Amino acid sequence: MKQLTFTLIALLLAACSSAEKEKDTEKDSGQESTKMVAVSYSPSSELFPNPERGFYKHTESHPGAAPTPLNLNTLKSYRASNISLIYRGYYLKGFRNQALSDQALQQLDEDMATLRASGLKCILRFAYSSSDSEADAPLDIVLQHLEQLRPFFAKNVDVIATLQAGFIGAWGEWYYSSNNLKTPEIRAAVLNKILDVLPSQRTVQVRTPAYKTEYIQSKSPVTSSSAFKGSKAARIGHHNDCFLASPTDYGTYSAIEEEKKYINSEGLYLPVGGETCPPSGIDPADCQKAEDEMRTLRWSFLNEDYYHGVNDRWITLGCMDNIIRELGYRFTLQSGSFSDKAAPAGEIKIEFTVNNSGYACPYNPRKTEIILKNDASGALYALEPDVDARLWKPRIPAEVKISAGLPADIPEGTYSLFLNLPDPEPTLAKNPDYAIRLANSNLWDATTGFNSLNHRVTVESGASKNYSGTLFFKKRQ
Repeated sequence: MKQLTFTLIALLLAACSSAEKEKDTEKDSGQESTKMVAVSYSPSSELFPNPERGFYKHTESHPGAAPTPLNLNTLKSYRASNISLIYRGYYLKGFRNQALSDQALQQLDEDMATLRASGLKCILRFAYSSSDSEADAPLDIVLQHLEQLRPFFAKNVDVIATLQAGFIGAWGEWYYSSNNLKTPEIRAAVLNKILDVLPSQRTVQVRTPAYKTEYIQSKSPVTSSSAFKGSKAARIGHHNDCFLASPTDYGTYSAIEEEKKYINSEGLYLPVGGETCPPSGIDPADCQKAEDEMRTLRWSFLNEDYYHGVNDRWITLGCMDNIIRELGYRFTLQSGSFSDKAAPAGEIKIEFTVNNSGYACPYNPRKTEIILKNDASGALYALEPDVDARLWKPRIPAEVKISAGLPADIPEGTYSLFLNLPDPEPTLAKNPDYAIRLANSNLWDATTGFNSLNHRVTVESGASKNYSGTLFFKKRQ
């Protein structure tokens, strides 16, 4: 019995000794795993602008002989009032029977340059008439103009949030037409041309759900598996220019429940927005009705300038600030967990949870970067994980877990950690006005557009195990 006891003790001592040796070896070879540090975040109710969402300002111009160019100071005043979008309507009344002039095309480019300098983007629409008594243009002219606009779209895609189909009928709403452009075949020809000349990373909005389902010959909504893939269905969103104005929103819906369910589904991946109208046959929408409808239909933007009879009611009833906050997306960090230390060529782990309290999601491409900033030198190292903020859905916490490697030549020291959600277009990528700001207290850096993760990582030799994956931080210029 004693012999058995001594044997068991010996085996246990040997096992402990072996484990201790393995632990020591792990330390000696730089293989020690480091601890994760938990971080909590405080939400903020502050009102602030974010790209491609929110209330927009309505602007118009008549290119050619009598343009109304955008004014930089006016646009900057909009941004100071938490506006990130304008509607830019171009009436081509002087070109109903002729090609666009070089002068008109230059005026369009000049407007976009002014817009770019202001930190805003536009919801864009072209039309030939501003009343139901005015003529539009024949199909051959519409197609000619669209072809002429191809270089304009390519050059200025960075500041175009979305293009509304336009061109047909009064205000470009596809309801009236003096040139018989209302047939399904002609509407399809115009949409085909728009999708051809507009860069593939941008969407076009149509005036009613029926226009889209008729065009794609399907009533199946875009889903997570088909979104952002460049198909025609995945590039056609919705605008409603008589929102909350009647049971059918002045004919926006032909099958109300079915079509609202359709937009509820695919509005997660496509832009939905427009403007209110004078109510007919119903009372003006109160706060609960307006907010419920915007959340159900995934609204990203709404005209601030029309219709005041509806919009001002929300101010009186006290919900306007909440609508300003929740139009589109509104991302808030909830919690995070990060590596405490990491070694050159070693592994760093980054985990955080984001809540989207907005009505919708971002609808245009968006880059995600994790930034390490050396506290002493200011040197930046960036990681671009396979994380798409367009998939951070309303009221469903999004969990992000990243394991990445540090460069072998990264200097030792202390590094602050940031989340950056910049515009992917090269002209805007380093402009903080076009980066997404998180709705948390004391995280936003307005000079860089970075959101602090309130964590520092110590980089030192032997701090963490070697990284064997393929995702690495890189020096950022």
